[in-house]
Amino acid sequence: MIGSLDGILAGRSESDGIQIQSRCLNLTDLAASWFRGPSVRSNMINNELAELFDRMSRVLAFKGEDRFRILAYQRAAVSLRDLEEDLTSMSAERRLGEIPGVGKDLAAMIEEYIETGEVQRYIAACKGIPASLIDLMEVPGLGPKTLSILHKKLGIESIEDLNSVIENGTLGKLKGFGDKRAENLRRGLELWLAGRKRIPLGAALPIADGLLAAVRKLPSVKRADIAGSIRRHRETIADLDLLLVSTDTARSLSEFSKLPAVKQVLALGDTRATVLINEGLQVDVRALDESAYGAALVYFTGSKEHNVHLRTIARARGLKLSEYGVFHGSKRIAGEDEKDVYRALKMPLIPPELREDRGEIDVALDDRLPELVEVRDLRGDLHSHTTYSDGRASMKEMVERAGQLGYEYFAPADHSPSARVARGLDLDRLEQKLEELEKLRKIWRGQKLRILFGTEVDILPNGKLDYPDSILARFDVVTASVHASFKQSKDEMTGRLLDAISSPHVDIIGHPTTRLLGSRGPVEFDLERVVRAAAEARVALEVNGSPYRLDLTDTMARVAQEGGALLAINSDAHSVSQLDQIKYGVFQARRGWVRAETVVTTWPLACLEQWLNRDSQ
Repeated sequence: MIGSLDGILAGRSESDGIQIQSRCLNLTDLAASWFRGPSVRSNMINNELAELFDRMSRVLAFKGEDRFRILAYQRAAVSLRDLEEDLTSMSAERRLGEIPGVGKDLAAMIEEYIETGEVQRYIAACKGIPASLIDLMEVPGLGPKTLSILHKKLGIESIEDLNSVIENGTLGKLKGFGDKRAENLRRGLELWLAGRKRIPLGAALPIADGLLAAVRKLPSVKRADIAGSIRRHRETIADLDLLLVSTDTARSLSEFSKLPAVKQVLALGDTRATVLINEGLQVDVRALDESAYGAALVYFTGSKEHNVHLRTIARARGLKLSEYGVFHGSKRIAGEDEKDVYRALKMPLIPPELREDRGEIDVALDDRLPELVEVRDLRGDLHSHTTYSDGRASMKEMVERAGQLGYEYFAPADHSPSARVARGLDLDRLEQKLEELEKLRKIWRGQKLRILFGTEVDILPNGKLDYPDSILARFDVVTASVHASFKQSKDEMTGRLLDAISSPHVDIIGHPTTRLLGSRGPVEFDLERVVRAAAEARVALEVNGSPYRLDLTDTMARVAQEGGALLAINSDAHSVSQLDQIKYGVFQARRGWVRAETVVTTWPLACLEQWLNRDSQ
């Protein structure tokens, strides 16, 4: 039992991550709306207004306006993306004031947009500023002040302009910049452009699942599956591959091309179709003979390197492997089922997540494939946020959803004081949270779920933690994370993480690389030293389930497990619906060969509590 307690960051910060995490689940909601009908489709207006408020904040920042006004628009955008109700209905019922961060002025702007499709205040603010210039503020390292200088000094107004001054050396010669800063901006631009070409798994998978469900309902379709990199659960997706078996392929492809999700048909034949959905996401559909379906599923799932290695194995055995099957001479000996294809090559079925030619084939040949962690193995979630900090749901609502998920334990882990933009908890508000948590414990007493007192405490630039030891000792579970000063040197960042790991109160290092896919690159640190220290201290390294983080990376998770470190798969949810994004952490861990027994959030409550109390034993 825990006793009572005693007692606008400049530039890019954790708020970027908050916005991006929130954006992901709403993108998936938007994607799923194509298949679920008008009631969900109306939520598109929530996303449109969230984007408008985001852009308004950038415009004001570019103009050097008051930072509190800028922050107000940013917070409103986050709220609208996390909103699980339709703005149109809320406006009609005069309930816009219930939305966190939406006051009278912003409510009036929402109503104006619903009625007219535009906001005059936004139009006036954008006057004279090219839209391409606003877009550039998303480039990592290119804040509004920097962009304003480049606009005035070099006439930068577009991606092409920025790339040109970087490549021709003009930027490096500008006073206050230099070659190093120019190189950092070049990398930031490359990262941003790469992110725009691919979409996160968390946005792509619901689209793929919805599309697959619609295809499987077509009358002539007997069998259908999604293949490609999305089946391997890659972090980001460029396009979709869909395979099907049909009693009438021409009819099936024709019916597919008329689905509501299809925006443009690029090609349509008797055995193949190519269409665009979701603002340009390409889908290639192939109709196959049933006898070759399994071989095609192997081939089109990939990866290319995995397939090449498989063909090498086949040739060594006097066989031929292709998308049409496994052949001995002219006789097809396997092809209808994936398992049979691998069995013909003397190995068990390799899970799609492992098919990257990172040693999985040699291990399979020796019959030593690991039993990978699965979503059903999870028994709890130790990192999520509530309205006590930057979450969009109450602690009661989050706990109720955790109970519905069948968890044995759940730890709402709100931010510490230094995360001011995320409304980190000072000691008074921490006391309030603990009081409510104790009330919830009484309500849930005798039930399966154990509610733990958690925190996500900042690891400060000097390696110290944002709460004193006397406070940290009162938490059931402490996740320590870096949320600022990302540009420290490799040695400084390594030391910072090692200092946190050495604390007797820290249980988990949250999203260790701090990266945001398509927006912010990872910090640099000595992974081997961090893994070794974490293994010795029995501190878990997190595999964060936010589709915009997926941090640790798959390869780092594998290194951590092989180095003896424990892992923790958590959701980092900021709303009730985001608790489900923990599955993306599982997918990432599977790509890293992670087994359930090394993941603390798969352990029974008794084992978890024994681990959490390890320093007191």
